[in-house]
Amino acid sequence: LMRAVRFATELDFAIEPVTRKATLKLAKSLGEIAKERVRDELVKILMTPRAAAGIIMLEELGLLAYIMPELREGIGVTQNKHHVYTVFEHNVKSLDHVAKEEGTSLIVRLATLLHDVGKPRVKGGNGPNSTFYNHDVIGGKMAKKLLECLHFPTDLSDQVALLVRYHMFYYNVGDVSDAGVRRFVKRVGPEYISDLLKVREGDRI
Repeated sequence: LMRAVRFATELDFAIEPVTRKATLKLAKSLGEIAKERVRDELVKILMTPRAAAGIIMLEELGLLAYIMPELREGIGVTQNKHHVYTVFEHNVKSLDHVAKEEGTSLIVRLATLLHDVGKPRVKGGNGPNSTFYNHDVIGGKMAKKLLECLHFPTDLSDQVALLVRYHMFYYNVGDVSDAGVRRFVKRVGPEYISDLLKVREGDRI
């Protein structure tokens, strides 16, 4: 079922209608497949330049619910005056940006896709002034649990969770002191700053 999406994503073609209908009908059987196999197909989809299209296709075919149900929580969840897309749309479009950059790591792709996964659970109010306090903290925990359920290596899960946790770092020139920058780099780890900037770029673009 996932392989059909992977081939369509890698080779940029549409899934034949009868196959598409059968995939929709059998989607729930994906829940019976070993998590390692699900993980491996997901990785192959995410590592293509059309990763975002692959995620959308997984949702359209009813498969995403058995892979990343937490990501689906953002479907239809509107944001505030700083955003024009729903949480789900924003996450996928952010992935689209980083996936088109040649050489982008799996860690950055996963962190970008999941960077706002915590928003639906902390949303306060509705309309242009709605809030999402601590979505970065909650999102980091959710990302780690999600990836562990898919049997990703612990070190990878920890790195993705770290990037999600700190993607909201404040950086306005003139407002942040040199000491503040040093504290931030020490807290995150200098080896992860480059990846964190890539996630933030996808988020902002």
